[in-house]
Amino acid sequence: MRAVSAVLLLLLLGPAQVGAAAQAAPRELAAPATGGPAERTTLVRSGAGLVLAWTERTPQATQVRAALLGRGEGAAGTGATWRALGGVINGDARFNAAQLRSREGPGGQVWLGWAEDSGEAHVDSWLMSAWTGAAWSDPARYAVRRNLSDAGRSRAFDVLPGNVPTLAWTDVSAPGAVGDVVRPLNWQAQGGQDGTWVAGPVLSDPRAAAFAPDLRVRAGGLRTVTYLQGDFATMGVMTQRETSPGRWTPLGAAVNRAPNTFAADPQLTLDAGGNPVVAWIEADPRPEGGPDRLFVSRWTGRAWQPLGGALPPAPQSAEAPALALTPGGEVRAAWLAGGQVRAARWTGKAWQSYALPDTRQATSPSLSPDGAYLAVSDGGRLRIWALPQER
Repeated sequence: MRAVSAVLLLLLLGPAQVGAAAQAAPRELAAPATGGPAERTTLVRSGAGLVLAWTERTPQATQVRAALLGRGEGAAGTGATWRALGGVINGDARFNAAQLRSREGPGGQVWLGWAEDSGEAHVDSWLMSAWTGAAWSDPARYAVRRNLSDAGRSRAFDVLPGNVPTLAWTDVSAPGAVGDVVRPLNWQAQGGQDGTWVAGPVLSDPRAAAFAPDLRVRAGGLRTVTYLQGDFATMGVMTQRETSPGRWTPLGAAVNRAPNTFAADPQLTLDAGGNPVVAWIEADPRPEGGPDRLFVSRWTGRAWQPLGGALPPAPQSAEAPALALTPGGEVRAAWLAGGQVRAARWTGKAWQSYALPDTRQATSPSLSPDGAYLAVSDGGRLRIWALPQER
């Protein structure tokens, strides 16, 4: 009976899903212990190994914590021993943290960034902190504190070669703009530990609304930014590249598969040549509608190249995408569908799904930058898998 059921399952899944049965299944590792329900996860590589950071709800506030899985730990046939990296990382442990992100700085230094409320009405902060090897740097040094919840809206950060963060910001008060705009914020040192954030040029069209940027720094410290732009009902996924310090140029037009569609959650990574790979959620353009779908495209240097169609379909809408590139350049993506965490790799011809276990209450999937690990909060519990090595 089991054999018959397996054959029927393969027939129902179709080619994109059948491929998952031919590759090794992801291997689940023991996850770090938490002091409360986990909400958001982020994975980043450090010189010492793999770092998993997360936000967790406690009686005091939603707090940021992190743990290190040392090199060699968690390999096949070995256990996964996590070492806590400090304690609560919040700027103030009494205030709630959200929208957690991570980046790898020069030399493998781990940086975390997050939004944190200030305890005061209409004032929020965007904070960043680096692990020095013994402690987390002071989040207040590079803090952006803005009124009208500006700091708590949408932004992205990365780290420049000088080990200084840089930001892509959703600015709600640009002169002459009809709505929010996306622009870089640049750190201007003023001697010693002091400095200030200086706004760069508006990248988006000020005649439209723009938000949800993602930012990556490529070799030489030049930046690439992907963001949404439109009238909210229809949003284009746009990308601009810095060609020299402070000078930006668009990379083609909107990358959407169907024009004039709703889009959300753009994710950006760069290949070894510094060319962007972008993932995003896009609504079904048919009049009768359908589930939201996840797409990925790569910039070839001249045009956007679609990587297949929508990732393996499901009756539920796709949401919360994550994107990574392996050292060999293989594109990997993760997302949620109806509370289930899903992941797939691009073979060069089609998307091949990974056989992940049932989760149902998953939130906030994250991939390590090299695509080797996938983490998620499942009903408040941290879970992490080692994905099969690239072929």
